[in-house]
Amino acid sequence: MNQQERQVTSTSRALQAVTLTLFLISVTMAADDVYVIRGNERSLEVTQRAYAQMPPVQYTPPADRWDRLPKTKERLLGGGTLRVVMLGDSIVNDTSRSGWDLLVERRHPTCRIEKVTSVRGSTGCWWYKEPGRVKEYVFDHKPDMVIIGGISQRGDVTSIREVIRQIRGSSQAEILLMTGAFGQADPLKEQSWRAISDPSSYSDYRKGLKALARETGAAFLDMEAAWGQYIRQSGKDLNWFKRDPIHANERGEQILGHILASYLSYPLRGKQSPQDQETDPLVLDKLDRFQDWKFGFMMHWGIYSQWGCIESWPLVEADKWARPDDLKAWTDRDKDFKWFFRDYVALNETFNPQRFDPGKWAAAAKEAGMKYVVFTTKHHDGFCMFDTKQTNYRTTDSSCPFHTNPKADVVKAVFDTFRTQGFGIGTYYSKSDWHHPGYRAPEWPHPDRNVNYDTSKYPEKWATFVDFTHNIVEELMTNYGPVDILWLDGGQVRPPQQDINMPKLATVARSHQPGLIVVDRTVGGRYENYVTPEQEVPEKAQPYIWETCMTMATQWSYKPNDNYKSTRQLVHLLVNIVAKGGNFLLNVGPDANGELPEPAVQRMKEIGKWMKVNGSAIYGTRPVPPYKVGQVCLTRKANTAYAIYLAEEGQTAPPERIQIPPIRGAKSVRLLGSDAAIEWKVAEDGLSIAVPQSIRQAPPNEHAWAFEITEATIARD
Repeated sequence: MNQQERQVTSTSRALQAVTLTLFLISVTMAADDVYVIRGNERSLEVTQRAYAQMPPVQYTPPADRWDRLPKTKERLLGGGTLRVVMLGDSIVNDTSRSGWDLLVERRHPTCRIEKVTSVRGSTGCWWYKEPGRVKEYVFDHKPDMVIIGGISQRGDVTSIREVIRQIRGSSQAEILLMTGAFGQADPLKEQSWRAISDPSSYSDYRKGLKALARETGAAFLDMEAAWGQYIRQSGKDLNWFKRDPIHANERGEQILGHILASYLSYPLRGKQSPQDQETDPLVLDKLDRFQDWKFGFMMHWGIYSQWGCIESWPLVEADKWARPDDLKAWTDRDKDFKWFFRDYVALNETFNPQRFDPGKWAAAAKEAGMKYVVFTTKHHDGFCMFDTKQTNYRTTDSSCPFHTNPKADVVKAVFDTFRTQGFGIGTYYSKSDWHHPGYRAPEWPHPDRNVNYDTSKYPEKWATFVDFTHNIVEELMTNYGPVDILWLDGGQVRPPQQDINMPKLATVARSHQPGLIVVDRTVGGRYENYVTPEQEVPEKAQPYIWETCMTMATQWSYKPNDNYKSTRQLVHLLVNIVAKGGNFLLNVGPDANGELPEPAVQRMKEIGKWMKVNGSAIYGTRPVPPYKVGQVCLTRKANTAYAIYLAEEGQTAPPERIQIPPIRGAKSVRLLGSDAAIEWKVAEDGLSIAVPQSIRQAPPNEHAWAFEITEATIARD
């Protein structure tokens, strides 16, 4: 242990418990200078700040690791509490201090990790094997998994075997063996690097540890190799990651923590194959951030906005629902499909939105509390809202009167403006294209939404469309700044009949945009990084990352005099979605002039008022079972829970008393947006909150009220 650790321990021995930010850390000193540390010394926000200074950790764990950790896998996927004991020396403590467990919890939000770190300076299993020590430092904490590591094992595989024997004799805990990292090794020196990277140069201990894992059925993590690879690739001096000649500083801890978190994250689900699973560490990191954003803004805007009709779908003869009798453009043409089709396709010749101001769009979205934008670069009709070189059917072509406008490259104007305001950027792109002759061949009828010929009989024709798709997506990934999400619509474009070679498309896109989230909607597999239920909210939390996309009104594109959802409805949708672990992508269709409809702007202002008070109960949270109890939705950040009471129709203030049965423990309770003291108690029937009259007479906001509950204990059932 270093001096800093001894000071923390000294304080904790006097106080028995130290509260740091949102986390309860208890450090006790047992006999023989062993420190037993429960919880985390640093909050997630602190560890995230340290990690943000560093090049990202790009570690891909072995796919077969779950063969040795089946119960851990089950707990991560099915939920519940996973009790972990970390056993070893101060390097193990450095790994624990990284907050790796907080990362794993964020990725598997229905699983709670209770971590106990039993560490003794410069100590390995040669010390822990002695009588009574495994009981005191392992068994007494009832672990589901024991992690053994560090650099102080003295090459003594026999002692590690003995500790494993003792654990297996009295416990069903799974075991993970880790090689060490840091210490005096320097991966930047060739001799050390050969010992780290060349199997023929591995130490007898390292070889023996891997063999012991096979022998005993333990999992094995070669932390040394992954750490050494990172140091070599980081471009940083080793001392930048150290606090002294042996130990990691906060940045070095994050190397160890992210490697361990990656090893213990994202097991395969059900019948999912390894080929279907995303393993790119940069993508997984971005998916973590995506889940923090929670609230996004979508816009369907194109030539169709001039008619106020449904986007693109009226061009499909079989889809009569897309040409309703109240659509003036349809009835004015005597419901003649060919006439209607011809005039729709020619709408590029009249598209001239002179009031288009992306600054106003971004300001409205920012005021609403939205964190990312997804914009339609090209819908199914094939009209491109950007300066592509693949087709003349675009805003910047001379056939479109808007081409002389400085903002004619609409996508560039939108993305640059929103990015300047701090938004994540999502590129909506429809894989289907009813204007391209390689998709809708003009020599044959095109009655439905699909390609109108047999691609196996005309592979050369199909190849022209595949090339077009790859080229145009590459333009979007190279000419429009950093992009976070490639949001691909047109789910019918998939193998075998409509195969556009998604592996190649995704690889090229990510070569320009590392960590790009790819959403190949409804197709499933490796390139649907999250699922996008449309116009609906799942009934319960889902065991995967998801985002509800929904219209604020009734139509994705602009429709005159459309019916908009009330602010109360929209706030409740947001809360329900977030409580179940999803993101809410809320769509508005700008009009033909390029303006957001006034009812939409007004609702965005009102949502923003609610978010300014209650955003901490939304952003960065994860779901917690049972998610919703009566009118109360639950979210959490680490040990802080949020109980959000949804107002009934016409209800303007929270009730006098709110009962939340699943909450069985708390340190403090407060209403967000209010300084008024709140009376509360926890009993057998859960948490009871008495809302004072002062709050009920002047609540901080409308629609829903969020209570912050620190150090919350929540019963799973």
